[in-house]
Amino acid sequence: MPGTRTAPDFGIGSRPVWLHLAVENDMHADQERFFVGGVTWLDRVDVYVAHADGSQTAVHTGDEFPDAPGLIPAMGYALPLHFTAGRNDLYLRITSTDPMAVPIELMTKQRFEERRLLLGYFYGFFFGFLAALSVYNVLLFAGTKERSYLYYSLALFSILFCNFAYTGHGVSWLWPELPVFQRFVILVSMVVYNALGLLFAARFLALAKNSPGTLRVIRWVVGLGLGLMALAVAIGSQFLAALVAFVYMSAFSVGMFLLGIMSVLRKQASGRYFLLATFFGMLGVAITALGVWGKIPFGPHTFHAAEIGLMIEATLLALALANRMREHRDARYEAEQVARLDVLTHLNNRRAFMELAVPYMDSAIRHGRPMSLVMMDIDHFKSINDQYGHKTGDLVLVAIADLLKRHSRISDIVARWGGEEFILLLPETDAQQAFNHAERLRLAITEIRVPVQDRNISLTASFGIAQRTADLSLDRMIDDADTNLYEAKRSGRNRVCSNAPACVQIEQQSAA
Repeated sequence: MPGTRTAPDFGIGSRPVWLHLAVENDMHADQERFFVGGVTWLDRVDVYVAHADGSQTAVHTGDEFPDAPGLIPAMGYALPLHFTAGRNDLYLRITSTDPMAVPIELMTKQRFEERRLLLGYFYGFFFGFLAALSVYNVLLFAGTKERSYLYYSLALFSILFCNFAYTGHGVSWLWPELPVFQRFVILVSMVVYNALGLLFAARFLALAKNSPGTLRVIRWVVGLGLGLMALAVAIGSQFLAALVAFVYMSAFSVGMFLLGIMSVLRKQASGRYFLLATFFGMLGVAITALGVWGKIPFGPHTFHAAEIGLMIEATLLALALANRMREHRDARYEAEQVARLDVLTHLNNRRAFMELAVPYMDSAIRHGRPMSLVMMDIDHFKSINDQYGHKTGDLVLVAIADLLKRHSRISDIVARWGGEEFILLLPETDAQQAFNHAERLRLAITEIRVPVQDRNISLTASFGIAQRTADLSLDRMIDDADTNLYEAKRSGRNRVCSNAPACVQIEQQSAA
């Protein structure tokens, strides 16, 4: 009698069944074996042994009994049995409204302890992994207020609770004296998990924006499933509850997979993660559901397929959430950058200039370093717009912006100040150096040619310069540079003007 194993299954709502197993003990001495049979949710398991010497043994268990004698979480009902030398006949009577799967194995005490230890490691990892992932998503929700993380965390908690219930840990550890509660808790938790999973998918895939019709269907399905389960519990129909739970689970798995396909077809960036995740989840749940429903052979691999699939699914969905968080971060950064850039020229706008210039100004004041500011205005820009149109005016602005970018240092801050005005902040630059730089820019601008119809138009620009002094704030520097710019335009345009009377002196030095 080295060991015996079989796994008959009868599906949902089966009538009580009798099973017979002939056990031949070819040893000359009595043997002790552990009978490990059934799944943890069976209502009643009656075990009878007719021994070769004419004696009989009877053991009765099941989750309809308080404390469920012999129940070993994740294994089933484990009962030590005595077999006399010769033929022993083992009879089982199984009663269950839930899916009736009856794996049977006779094993030695050593084999029993090894199996128990292995399952302990497996479920320890499984529960720990999902619990850690769930807590992590709660923390993400607390930090971001994004409800996708909340729904995902609640879905993970419901998976944990559902597995805790159907593996027998719940009835063994938490509610051993509540057999009526055990009748419905597994089935209810299955439907709750599916409902939360659908709500997570709807939020994650942004169905409110991308597919309002699909969102309405999901809400209807969630309400229907919860309503039917509530009805089953209210009327005390375990059969209806089991039917709702397993049909709902199957529809949920297929529905999530279809949502994944839809997200990929819509080219949603995280859709591939979602599709792959739901595929593994659907595959695992389908294998387990078909196994316990009696449609495919039942065994350890089919029984644990849902848990393995759910772990893969949870991992991939966590990656999908992380990927979407990265997408949101990049989109937010891009939006911030767009808000700081001038749309036409892609230079800093006035807001960005002030944000960037203040730290430079503070550093220059703190360390007593030189700093200058240049204001620039395109000469006769209004005439260009009036004569050639705003499209040509835009080409002029872009050409000037490109020239400023090419002729600026990394440390310089260049911005479009408004209209045809540009501003440059030049760290580590005194008035003379700023004048020389502005003069180079002025000459370079005169060489620009902008094509208009059958001719090219030339450009000029005027510049005003201000240098930082101990009593000048950034706003005062801007005002001074703007005053000098006005003076350059009043004096005839196409020239550089610095602080008077130094303006004349610097221009004279440059001319010399």
